[in-house]
Amino acid sequence: MNNSQVKFSNQGGILPNNDRLAWQETRPRVTGRFMAAYTAATFAAYTAILTPVIVTIALKVSRLADAAEKASYLASVLAIGAFCALLAGPIWGVISDRTTFRGGRRKLWMVLGCLFLLTGLTTMALSTTLIGLGIGWLICQIGANANHSALNALLPDLVPPHQQGWMSALIGVAPNLAYLSAAFITQFTRDNDLAMFLVPWLPLPIALAFLFTSFEDKPASARRPFSWQDLLRTYWVSPTKYPDFAWAFVSRFLVFLSASFFMSFQLYYLTDHLGVGDVEVVGLLFYSTLITTGLAILFTPLSGWLSDRTGRRKPFVIGAGAFVGAGLIVVSMATNFTEFLLAAVIYGVGLACYLSVDIALCTAVLPDPEGAAKDMALIHVANSLPQSLAPTIAPVFLAIGEAASPNYAALFTAAALFAFIGASAILPIRGTR
Repeated sequence: MNNSQVKFSNQGGILPNNDRLAWQETRPRVTGRFMAAYTAATFAAYTAILTPVIVTIALKVSRLADAAEKASYLASVLAIGAFCALLAGPIWGVISDRTTFRGGRRKLWMVLGCLFLLTGLTTMALSTTLIGLGIGWLICQIGANANHSALNALLPDLVPPHQQGWMSALIGVAPNLAYLSAAFITQFTRDNDLAMFLVPWLPLPIALAFLFTSFEDKPASARRPFSWQDLLRTYWVSPTKYPDFAWAFVSRFLVFLSASFFMSFQLYYLTDHLGVGDVEVVGLLFYSTLITTGLAILFTPLSGWLSDRTGRRKPFVIGAGAFVGAGLIVVSMATNFTEFLLAAVIYGVGLACYLSVDIALCTAVLPDPEGAAKDMALIHVANSLPQSLAPTIAPVFLAIGEAASPNYAALFTAAALFAFIGASAILPIRGTR
């Protein structure tokens, strides 16, 4: 690939909401083959990056750090990686939007992101120090965000509004299936560091190859060169000019902040608060994830289908966010694994339904159709920034009270409050029902 083949163009002008919707309506219906391939690629991408977040980084930290310090080291590694994701996502988005490579503006960055992710996972697997583990996680975040920025842009690029609820529901199931895969795979790979980190990555290149055969990727039109001012603008959308986009961002940020508390600390919650043994905890996590994923597979497509049929997004998003909060309240009061499982079911169904419809809502309020990857990457910041903040502020809640052990009840009560506020933040949006 020579330099003349990869260029960058200026993103187009911002369209008013009605013009944007009219532009999206010109998109032809996507095929079932594309929907299946897009869902598979999204699932594979989430499996590769969420397995470390949910299980394997915590296991690796436990092997490298003292038991008394493992929670703080885990928080540090996750926070640094999430901060890198916060910076990398919008940059990759604007690069993808402007790429005039003749092979298209999306596929190239999916491939490079996949390879970067492999490099980072290998670095973590072979690391014998916490610093090396952190460096590997930074590389993972750079690669994952290159892939995700291009992958997420396919929804507004290709899918017309009347199919976006259903398509969002299908890709909304992907994280739940990834949680299940993470817990299942780690049962068999936990004793081998290379297998533990690399096996979850293996489906990604296969899924991307399948996806690439199901759509035509077009390059961006060549316009003025990329500038540093353009780079700085990738991190900002005026909340006064585009209030709907701002409220959608706030809602997603708060709901994902609550989810990040749960995802980051559920393993230590089970071992340190409920007394589950280190050997049993991975199996129990798989068991709980199996149940919640089964329910998510049922409710997520149903909510997406109903959202398309009714033409309404907001009621489904608000209700799902409230379910997330309710599940976290039950987690805060759990005294045994059965109660934790009940809480995980409520939380999991709520989060799955939220993911299935909220992304369609976000797509409907994007400021610029020509900058879909950049704007979707900003929405993705609402996913990744909480991963950085949650481990950072969690010690504040864990330290509440005078108990010798961490206060997980306070942590998950705070998480529930964030979820309820996030659900309410949808109410001011006017650009979609």
